[in-house]
Amino acid sequence: MGSSLVRRSQWDTLLFAIVVGVVVSVLAWFGIELTRNSGRIASIWLPNAVLLAAILRRPVDNWWLILLLGGVGNLLANLQSGDSLLLGLLLTACNIAEVTIAAACVLRFSNSLDFRRGKPMFVLILCCAVPAALSSSTLASFTLALGTGADFLSVFATWYPADTLGLIALTPLLLVLDRDDLADLAHPAVIKKLVVVVAVIAVAAGAIFLQKSMPLLFLAFPALLLATWLLGYIGGAIAVAAISIAAFVATLNHLGPISLMHQDIHSQILALQLFTATAALTSIASASVLFEVSTLRAALAQAPDFFYVKNRRSEFIAVNQRVAAIAQQESVGSMIGKTDFDVVAHDRADVLYADDQMVMNSGFPLQDKIEPIVDDAGVSNWYETTKVPLKSLTGRVIGMAGTTKNITRRKELEESAERARDELAVVLREMSDGIAVVNGQGYIVFCNQQYQLQFPLTGSMRVKGAYLPKIMQAAKDLGEQPYLDPAESMNRLKTGRDHEIYLSNGSVLQARSTPASKGGWVVVTSDITSIKNAEIELRAMTNRLEVLATTDGLTGLANRRTMDERLEMEVARARRTRAPIAIVMVDIDHFKNFNDTYGHQAGDNCLRSVAAALQTGLKRPGDFVARYGGEEFCIILPDTDEAGAFVLAEQLRLAVRELKIANTGSELGVVTISCGVSCLVEGSSARTLPELISRADQSLYVSKRLGRDRVTGWSFASSEALQDKLSAAAVHH
Repeated sequence: MGSSLVRRSQWDTLLFAIVVGVVVSVLAWFGIELTRNSGRIASIWLPNAVLLAAILRRPVDNWWLILLLGGVGNLLANLQSGDSLLLGLLLTACNIAEVTIAAACVLRFSNSLDFRRGKPMFVLILCCAVPAALSSSTLASFTLALGTGADFLSVFATWYPADTLGLIALTPLLLVLDRDDLADLAHPAVIKKLVVVVAVIAVAAGAIFLQKSMPLLFLAFPALLLATWLLGYIGGAIAVAAISIAAFVATLNHLGPISLMHQDIHSQILALQLFTATAALTSIASASVLFEVSTLRAALAQAPDFFYVKNRRSEFIAVNQRVAAIAQQESVGSMIGKTDFDVVAHDRADVLYADDQMVMNSGFPLQDKIEPIVDDAGVSNWYETTKVPLKSLTGRVIGMAGTTKNITRRKELEESAERARDELAVVLREMSDGIAVVNGQGYIVFCNQQYQLQFPLTGSMRVKGAYLPKIMQAAKDLGEQPYLDPAESMNRLKTGRDHEIYLSNGSVLQARSTPASKGGWVVVTSDITSIKNAEIELRAMTNRLEVLATTDGLTGLANRRTMDERLEMEVARARRTRAPIAIVMVDIDHFKNFNDTYGHQAGDNCLRSVAAALQTGLKRPGDFVARYGGEEFCIILPDTDEAGAFVLAEQLRLAVRELKIANTGSELGVVTISCGVSCLVEGSSARTLPELISRADQSLYVSKRLGRDRVTGWSFASSEALQDKLSAAAVHH
């Protein structure tokens, strides 16, 4: 029987490898033919993405067969397209090396292959884009340069983006999609969403690519996000594939936003690559976040205890099903926005509200509050409640999370222990909590099996007749509780103080001791690891979302979205008060050359340094700087006229020069900035936000035309003399 299963597994692996080889061969041939139809420019290379996904879905000992047949398929495609045997073998070796390097790096740097989670997905994309694609592109460029006389840089410039795009766009989607995802598409609840997704994608694609008069490429991303939001990874895959195909076909037929570019086919295909990669990464990132959030919400909603989250006004913003049920609400959603005053008696709501506000105002948790509550039927139950404040990245309390457990059964068991140990032993064996009875001398006279299992290293020592202080010392020496103070822990038991036990394996136990009527104590230990992890994850998720929503991750400045909101607010205020408002558009000179010369890491460091100089140079609390996009920044100066803004911009320009960041691509040898100033004042011709931004952009344009490293105000930029000078310079050029 065992040998039969082994043979079946081997045949399954062989069949899988053959299918992969055929798919790789077809895609490789398609990719090669595609390059011929687009001026020998590879827009995307998909075979390696399929091959990488195939081996990552299989055990490592199956890789050699899949790589072998995938390599054969790749070689056949090269030979079919007219390459010599030697050249085909060398190029196939480059592709196999790329896949192998990517897979090996993923196994090395990720401890999980669950690519629906954010970290493994990030590791996969990074390994594909950096070591794998770079190595393959370099080897292929040398091979073609030596074998055919092709230009090394030209080959690299087409091979690397095509391979990287294929790997990061297709491999993640192949790894996260499975049969269950495809089967879900036939579910009635999913079909409705699928129809909406297809309709939205069709409308968006038509609006974007069936015309060439307006650059509406940005409309693809709302459709992409909607598809991902409604259908998860499968929705994102459908949207990315449909929109990318539409973009490529439309561009080759001179339709759509990319066809508006007047550059050659190389530039248009590069734009297609960047668009496809951005769409794929947006879909993958959104789906990963949604998957983690939905998993956390499902765990919260279906937890056996009462879980809830409230805002500063003690309004429910998240509850699980048990909370909705005990509040006699139709659904979880009907609880959102309500307070305790809406669902319980007024006297009880007063107590709950006071506890909430105490936790949020003090910033300290309410730990294990135990109280009896009588329900509508007159039945009394014991509940244990813990409430913790939720804090933002800055430490500001933004709400609270609470959990309430019905501990009536445990209380009854503790009381029954005083009456009859034999009866208690039968009951305690069936509970999920650990219980131990310790006499006045510190010896265990009874403990249940769950209590022993909760301690992985000293559980076997926790038996009837064992001396508890000695066990505690062993727990410290063995590393089970390395920071345990045995004397202090025994003192907690004697005084009846509740406390938490942190074990070296990551588990968290909550220990409660109750004095027994004849001396000694009853110790109850509960595993609260999942609760602690949920609290930590919820707090971390809140902090991450707040930072992502307002901050540019590279420079630490406000992001474009925050800038737009701030600028709209300041312009509205300026209109009300009739005060001036100025903006300064800042652009780093020759930044592309800087990146090409020193690398993207140096470029990132340069952006951070310039951002810090701009932030430091602002004089007033109301002044505001944000990253506008790429190497551009925008400074908002309330209550400032054009002259004042010009002076500040000049100071900032000098401050950036004083950084003395070397840049051989600049005439001055250092990184410099160009600035454009515009001002909105009462009575001027510019009274709208778009006009304010447009004039700043035009001023910045003039600064660059006049030689960069300078500041230009709108008044100067719009002068007729300057326009004549610029026109003459353009004609001469």
